[in-house]
Amino acid sequence: MKNTPAINEAPHEKFRRRRSRRLLIHFLLFTIMGILLIVSGVRGRKLLHEIADNPQSTTRQQVIAYKLDSAIEDMRVAVLNRAGISPDDKDKTKLKVITNLVSSSFRGKLEEMITGTDSVEDIAVYIVDTMTSRATQRLTGKDETTVSLKESVSSLLEESRSDLLIEATMMVDGARESITSMEGVRVSLKNINPKPDQFFFIYYSIILLVVGAICLTIGCFTGIVHFCCSQDFQDVVTNIVEPLDYLLPFFFGVIVFTLYPMVRVFIMAFQERYKLTGEFAGWGIGNFNDVLFGVNTKFPQALKNTFIYVFITVPISVGLSIVLAYLLNHNIKCRALFQTAYFLPMVTSAVAVGMVWKFMFNGDYGIINWFLSLFNVNKIYWLTKPEYSMAVMVIYGIWDSLPFTIILLISGLQNIDEHYYTVARVDGAKALRIFFRITVPLLAPTIGLVMITNSISAFKVYNSVIVLFSGSPGPMYNMYTVVYYIYEMINSSLEYGRAAAASLVLFGVILVFTMLQLFVQRKWKYD
Repeated sequence: MKNTPAINEAPHEKFRRRRSRRLLIHFLLFTIMGILLIVSGVRGRKLLHEIADNPQSTTRQQVIAYKLDSAIEDMRVAVLNRAGISPDDKDKTKLKVITNLVSSSFRGKLEEMITGTDSVEDIAVYIVDTMTSRATQRLTGKDETTVSLKESVSSLLEESRSDLLIEATMMVDGARESITSMEGVRVSLKNINPKPDQFFFIYYSIILLVVGAICLTIGCFTGIVHFCCSQDFQDVVTNIVEPLDYLLPFFFGVIVFTLYPMVRVFIMAFQERYKLTGEFAGWGIGNFNDVLFGVNTKFPQALKNTFIYVFITVPISVGLSIVLAYLLNHNIKCRALFQTAYFLPMVTSAVAVGMVWKFMFNGDYGIINWFLSLFNVNKIYWLTKPEYSMAVMVIYGIWDSLPFTIILLISGLQNIDEHYYTVARVDGAKALRIFFRITVPLLAPTIGLVMITNSISAFKVYNSVIVLFSGSPGPMYNMYTVVYYIYEMINSSLEYGRAAAASLVLFGVILVFTMLQLFVQRKWKYD
């Protein structure tokens, strides 16, 4: 019996030694990774330094050419827009202005000024004066149409001169920053197709250095613990490190696909005129100003439509869901059929269902108009008349939100103790009284949950707009929603900063609305 502790101790010591080896593996792995990443990052910074500081570098010359061409094109489009001329215009007279707005001599002098010592203001004045004068000089015809167009273009450009100077100043600042600074050269590299092996180390050099430093720090820490600390402390560290090994893939996914996009959107919202190349004109709240108060901005209309949609859809859908969930929770006839009908949207493609509803709303042969005709109601052109757009959205939105809401409410109903109903029936309470005095109060926490989830979903309405109105926001562009506005800023206008700003505004609205609902729900009294 005295030898029993020794017999039991051997496996324990073997297990501790095995766990101790884990720290050694972590030390070797993270140290090697850290060194390799830091060496790669240093190599990338060295290559970038050579490109940015060498005026004769072919790569730097390509960066200058690209940035200059990009800036000139942005300014050319700005001038044409101010002049009321579209780059897609097929009119031959206007085509002269579009194709001859920039000359080779202008480009050469502009490159010399931007890479030289000229002030930003002087360069901006030169750009605006040259482009606006050429816009009118090219209109040389004597016919009435050309003369009228020339006067109109000249007047519009004169009125918008101050705005054009601001845009030109921002463009020059961005171009000069991209040409002269190491960070600007780094961001511009991916647009000139550099050597793939060099591009990776240059473009991601900062990330390589940061990640390498983190890995090296972890490696040094685990090495110190393994070689210099007691066995008990090694066990404590191992108990912390082991779970992290298994959670690391999850953390990586959360950081890359959730946390980083959230942080990036927040940063982009304050970067004015941000582009996917990483370039932007400057920091500030200009994106928020453009979104909320800019000329011809659709965001106020989108916010108004979204609020109307939420305030109509959510209460009606929750009220209907409570009644339907209460009925489906009882043994009614054809219960399985009704459950299938109400849960159908949960297992059906949103696009396919939207197309079906689009045919149902058709003014000529839709089933809804057919049903209304039974009551002598004239044809209603739901999808082509602006006054019916909100009604279409609300009807479809209510139907679409029923399944998930019903599932949650049925779950809440099944958690209500049956004894409450038994006692109420013994006391002679009627079904309607039982519903309002027992079911609804005890179901209140679930009702509060579905109110919040449905509100958040309604604020993000987008699919129904796309499907019902064939990709446009209503028949007369009258059904902009906040998410559709964000989509349009990204996909059509390429205004990523404004899209990010609108996203933050939407986030703030949803947050305030949710907090308000939670505050109201705490005040509910259940008798």
